[in-house]
Amino acid sequence: MTSTKCDQKNWSGKTLKRCGTNLLLAAALSAGTAGSALAGYDVNSRIDALEHELRELKAQVQERDGKLAELEAASTSLANLPSFDSRKLQITSRDGNWSIRFGGRLMLDAFLAEASRTGAADTSGGGAEIRRARFFAAGKVAGDWKYKLQIDFASNGVAIKDAYISTKVAGLKAIFGNHKEPQGLEQQTSSKYITFMERAMVSDTFAAGRQLGASLGASGENFTLRGGIFTNGIDNGSDTTTTDLAFTARGTYAPIVEARQTVHLGVSGTYRTFDDNSGPRIRLRNFHNGTRYVDTGVTVAEGQMTVGAEAAVVFGPFSAQGEYYTSTLEGNGTGAADVDFSGWYAMASYFITGESRPYNTDKGVFGRVKGDGAIEVAARYEMIDMEDAGFGTAASETTALTLGVNYYFNPYVRAMLNYGNAEYDFTAAAGTADTEVDFVATRLQLDF
Repeated sequence: MTSTKCDQKNWSGKTLKRCGTNLLLAAALSAGTAGSALAGYDVNSRIDALEHELRELKAQVQERDGKLAELEAASTSLANLPSFDSRKLQITSRDGNWSIRFGGRLMLDAFLAEASRTGAADTSGGGAEIRRARFFAAGKVAGDWKYKLQIDFASNGVAIKDAYISTKVAGLKAIFGNHKEPQGLEQQTSSKYITFMERAMVSDTFAAGRQLGASLGASGENFTLRGGIFTNGIDNGSDTTTTDLAFTARGTYAPIVEARQTVHLGVSGTYRTFDDNSGPRIRLRNFHNGTRYVDTGVTVAEGQMTVGAEAAVVFGPFSAQGEYYTSTLEGNGTGAADVDFSGWYAMASYFITGESRPYNTDKGVFGRVKGDGAIEVAARYEMIDMEDAGFGTAASETTALTLGVNYYFNPYVRAMLNYGNAEYDFTAAAGTADTEVDFVATRLQLDF
């Protein structure tokens, strides 16, 4: 009843007095109750506990921030790590200015050959060999400089093949060291990509291969130009050339360059000088382990001029190429006359499974065949005219036919089967017995 009266809006003086008394009593009662409740509570202890919890939270936050900083530092370090190429053994810095690549090739050969000479039979027999066992390291230094070192461990020895440094000079690619002279389509094509187990005798006879020197070159969408000065190589890879100094150049032009269609044209020339009039020794064999039935010995010449022309076409799975060379050994002016000789080859190949030979426009050569289970058949015919009397007992005309079948397990592993026939017909003045050689050879090769 009292609270109801206190809630009334129109209070009388007596009512107001009674309500005030009740409010004071309620307040006193509440204060007493709160006091009895706080009497058992330690405020300072609670504050200390809260401060301790706060310090622990701060320590946890600091520990978390430290770990985040470590993760950020680790992420920065990972960003600077070199990249690895999954397709080849190559490591490249993140900025692309430094790199190193490892690779090599292994070629395992077996052969069986028979040779017959006029008036006598000569069976060459057979055998097996590691034709090439090469390892290389190549890459880039400081962005502008490149290098390559390639060593061959075949033939029970160690031979340095490529050993050069290259860079850009006034927009041209300069190469210094042991590298291939710019001469010939088949000679410039890597042994990993040539169609037959061995290059044509014509290519090995007229093109010098690797020599020690310096060259400059340029290339575009459909042309290449390269020329240089060379001397004897560390391992020139040729039976024909001993050079005091050589000036060699090659140019190519491809009026048609498409994915499966190419037309290639090229010319090359070289002039060589020989120390002490000791010219090249020319020896011919139609397979690697064959007998060299043509052997001029060391010729007498003070110089040699060689000019070559090359052409190739690719139309889908079909391709053909050929080269022609003419060369003159210059007599020394003391009784030794000039000696002329020439040679050519023509070849064709066809992929039964539809693949196509790829063309490298930067170098003017053919490259790696892409395909698993590809089957290629090929034929090559060549001729070398050395009938000049100046060749003495080696004066001859050599012709050779080579047939081949290639099976590509994948782009890096290939099996090869070659059959070859060569006829060495000597002039009557040479007085050497004519010879005919047949061989069958196989190869399993892998490169990486």
